[in-house]
Amino acid sequence: MKHLRMMIIPALMLLMLSSAAAQDGFVVMSLKGKVEARKPGKKSAWELVKVGDVLGKSMTVRTSFASYVKLMMEQNRLLSIDEKTTKKLSDFVKSRDGNGSTSGTLLAYAAKQMKNTRAKRGEPILGAVRGNTDVFSAVFPKYYVMTTEPLFEWVDADEAMKYEFVLLNDSFDVVTRATLTDNSFRYDGGEKPALESDRQYHWRITRLSDGMESDIQSFRILPADTIAAVNQELQRLDAELTGMGADEVTLHLIRAIYFEKKSLYTNAFLEYKETVRLAPDVDEYRQMLRNLLFQMKLYAEEDYLLK
Repeated sequence: MKHLRMMIIPALMLLMLSSAAAQDGFVVMSLKGKVEARKPGKKSAWELVKVGDVLGKSMTVRTSFASYVKLMMEQNRLLSIDEKTTKKLSDFVKSRDGNGSTSGTLLAYAAKQMKNTRAKRGEPILGAVRGNTDVFSAVFPKYYVMTTEPLFEWVDADEAMKYEFVLLNDSFDVVTRATLTDNSFRYDGGEKPALESDRQYHWRITRLSDGMESDIQSFRILPADTIAAVNQELQRLDAELTGMGADEVTLHLIRAIYFEKKSLYTNAFLEYKETVRLAPDVDEYRQMLRNLLFQMKLYAEEDYLLK
């Protein structure tokens, strides 16, 4: 029998949840290939399983070659049945030790966030964000970051590849100015003035080919004790997930949700981006990244950042 691994919920599938149904059975969150289920009884026929189905606890599931199915049980435990496996769902027993765990809290948060997306929202007015489709915009970091050596990134439809970077402190005094030949770079405190914790900074990019300036982005570096507390919690989270048998994709995905909950959007973006890189064929992960960009008001930049 294949090893059953705890998995995080693909966010898009949460839209299909019914609270009452989820408590009474297993919700099919995602699947690949041929997956079938049948009710108890020798005369019961195998029926194909579809995403969004709710399977009763007395049913049996089987997967074919190169197939798998991800199930959510009682809204706080997620399971993956790997290929060429036949499994009675009644064999799964809820682990009470997991109640109140960090990962359980994140799953509840993810469910709540995805449920909120069911409410209709107006279409973003792109003109109010950038004014045109010729995007040239400073992007990351913004809001809050956990490092004094952040990764700076911007998008440029023209791909000019020669820019002036200016970093200002919270008094709008110039901290550093540099000429760059790429649309991203890691700030090096050894070569440039060191940045300070618990302080706000502002930055802007100028495209040297035509003098066009990007919008100004602002970010605050968290206090050192806050960063230490977050890193400690992340270590506990990683240990908890590793104990569940989570793979690398799952680790990055749950870290992304954790950062998103903490409003550490730059960190969340990097974790979602790594999740998509590791699992490019799973559209649910890309949708989660898209939802994050919506929260960050990066409407016009979406196509460039999701490449």
